[in-house]
Amino acid sequence: MSEDCKGALVSKSGGLYLPWGPYLDADHVRRMRADLVGTIEALAALELWPKEYRDGVLTRAICGPLADLAPNHHYFTERTIKAECDVMAAQLRDERTWHGEGLDDRMSDRKPDTKARRTKARGMSTLDRQANHLRKEATPHNERRRT
Repeated sequence: MSEDCKGALVSKSGGLYLPWGPYLDADHVRRMRADLVGTIEALAALELWPKEYRDGVLTRAICGPLADLAPNHHYFTERTIKAECDVMAAQLRDERTWHGEGLDDRMSDRKPDTKARRTKARGMSTLDRQANHLRKEATPHNERRRT
């Protein structure tokens, strides 16, 4: 046994483990790492991570110490669940939001309002009428009385 394994217990199958952690065989560790990689890639896709950032996170997660495997799995799983919920909430909000579909059809079915018809009858465009109204509002009250 090497120096850095002093204090480790030996299982029946010959694997070394520490008494304060659960025994994990090599296949279980490979499965957990593969699951962690899948979780991180899913999160990266949901949050639109740049490739370099994703690769850096994957490298640290895969090559990190075995003691970080379970906490990393928990952390990235929680973040992935939250990101999926955010995406679903945004989709639901977009489904419930009216984006103006059919507005053109409804507007063409309406009759012009009476104010616009009166304005056209007097020979003024709607823009001219609005401009006159704004000019009157901009003029002080005492100047209006003189004219």
